[in-house]
Amino acid sequence: MGAHSYLKSFSIIHRFSVMYHIKALKKYNIHGHQMGYIYHICQSPGLSQEALASSLGLNKASVAKGLRYLISEGYVRRVQNQRDKRAYQLFPTEKAKALSLECIQTIDGFDEVLTRGMTEEEKEMFQKLIVKACQNVMEAAGADRGELEKPGPPPPEIASRRRCYKRGPSFQSLILRTFRKKH
Repeated sequence: MGAHSYLKSFSIIHRFSVMYHIKALKKYNIHGHQMGYIYHICQSPGLSQEALASSLGLNKASVAKGLRYLISEGYVRRVQNQRDKRAYQLFPTEKAKALSLECIQTIDGFDEVLTRGMTEEEKEMFQKLIVKACQNVMEAAGADRGELEKPGPPPPEIASRRRCYKRGPSFQSLILRTFRKKH
């Protein structure tokens, strides 16, 4: 394996994942993480906006922006938490519930594409290796991980230690979803 060839592979998987999901859900006018938002909100009605961001490994500002669209399109209801007036709970509408099944099928379809030609043993090993790689990256980020979850570019002291800064949330979502399935 050539030096850093895995980075090219991750990039290709990420880009294809984005294209695959956009194409599959184009008729619903749903983009990017919004599919994941709908899936998680349908799985956990009453989920807080903060918990949604945390479960997807995304920053709160990005989640708020995506939710605004889903609320305006009638997929999600945002209700003030009765115990904490500063917090909001997210509930799926019937429109979101109807779309949820298609979201699951799209996720499963991409998993099938991603692991096509692998034996069950290879799929299991692939999943374990991806989870391990994700854990390694999150552990290595350490205290910097919190900075990376904030909106905008990283602080100069973090950016200077990286050759580039680009979030790959669709691939990250895949890794986090895979990690949660196993744990």
